Amino acid sequence: MPVRTLSLPVPHPFELRLCLFGHGWVALAPHRYDAAADTFHTVLLLRERAVDASVRQAGRALELRLTSGARLAAAEATLARAQLAHMLRLHCDLSGFHTICAAEPRLGWAARRGAGRLLRSATVFEDLMKLLFTTNTTWAGTEAMTKNLVAAAGAPAPSGARAFPSPQQCLRPRSFYRDVVRAGYRAEAAVRLAEGFASGQLTDEQFLAAQPAHELWQRITALHGFGPYAAGQAMRLCGHYEELALDSWCRARLAELAGRARPPADATVRRRYAKYAPYQGLALWLDLTADWHGEGGRGA
Repeated sequence: MPVRTLSLPVPHPFELRLCLFGHGWVALAPHRYDAAADTFHTVLLLRERAVDASVRQAGRALELRLTSGARLAAAEATLARAQLAHMLRLHCDLSGFHTICAAEPRLGWAARRGAGRLLRSATVFEDLMKLLFTTNTTWAGTEAMTKNLVAAAGAPAPSGARAFPSPQQCLRPRSFYRDVVRAGYRAEAAVRLAEGFASGQLTDEQFLAAQPAHELWQRITALHGFGPYAAGQAMRLCGHYEELALDSWCRARLAELAGRARPPADATVRRRYAKYAPYQGLALWLDLTADWHGEGGRGA
């Protein structure tokens, strides 16, 4: 199998593990993390061809290895680099956020380590479909739905692993999402999302283009199945951090960090994080997950 090795420069500071384990996407198909080799594995869909990709950090650069069934064209290698840069948010400017964090003892670690570049998918379509699979379910349910969709509709790479399917590959009847993906009531929203992107009515650019936060919010909440929580998470993945995206886990974690039986009121949380504007949601998330990165965060 042809193997091509590429290099991707990273901003400073940057820690690949901080990005990968900033939230749960690393555990969802087609991703896999090899802790022993400290390497991130995934499958990229380069136009119509699926290729195996592995990424590891080597100092101030990432080593990207692509394994394909046939020799990759230069344009395909360029697309692979662009997809990984997008997923790892290598070109996102978080300097303003890190400046704020540097002045806050509780979040000084985020500035020191360059935290906040949360892993996202190669496409907005994939992120939105996965977010649908997070609504009103357990994390095990999210993992199962995503795995089922990838296994049933994704294109196979040389390793046998499959890529996340394109919108066109996701054009399946509602019964497919109910009976194969096991998405339950989410089937209707999944079908509509696939139809929107496959037809061109929805595009990644509509969600990633520079635009006021309220316009992006309106665009996301207009999608079938996207309430405040899913929309807030989608905003974060699209590079807007104003929304707190509070759910039951966030509220329970706030109570735990404060050492109280009940979490503070949502209005109180909004006031506490207003000083981080326009990064309120990102500051909250890093507070809640600081111990995931060995920082032992405490409540605001």
